Amino acid sequence: MKIIVTPMFATLLCLSLAACSVADRNADAPLTIETPPAGGPTAVDTAIDPALSTAEAPTIAEPQAEGRFLGFSVTSLGDASLPGVWLETPLVNAPTTGSVVAENGRQIAVELRPTGGARGSGSRLSLAGFTALGLPLTALTTLTVIGDA
Repeated sequence: MKIIVTPMFATLLCLSLAACSVADRNADAPLTIETPPAGGPTAVDTAIDPALSTAEAPTIAEPQAEGRFLGFSVTSLGDASLPGVWLETPLVNAPTTGSVVAENGRQIAVELRPTGGARGSGSRLSLAGFTALGLPLTALTTLTVIGDA
């Protein structure tokens, strides 16, 4: 009696065996869930870029009593060659100062720059801003945008 093994059958057999070994190996692994610390914004390392002067280094923005909520904006990385801590957003019509709060609770002061786009079209944050907020550079993250009064 001859047993004929087709390439498709061999592939399925290998995948089945590989899935079993992965399942067995991970069965005893503990589940770890990391959550951000409670209590609001956390400190960030302002030594983001040695080329930035002390005046340009991102700082933690204290919530302003007179600040006003401008909206939420899905944000990507802006032009990494432009220095400073800024957010290009359709939520403002003229350059102004403000702050942004990331989903991880970190908050920084930024220069808000208009994009001229439609509200809801998304924003672009500077490289220094992404780093100060502790965000991965490839992330599309939702920021809370607050304008200074």
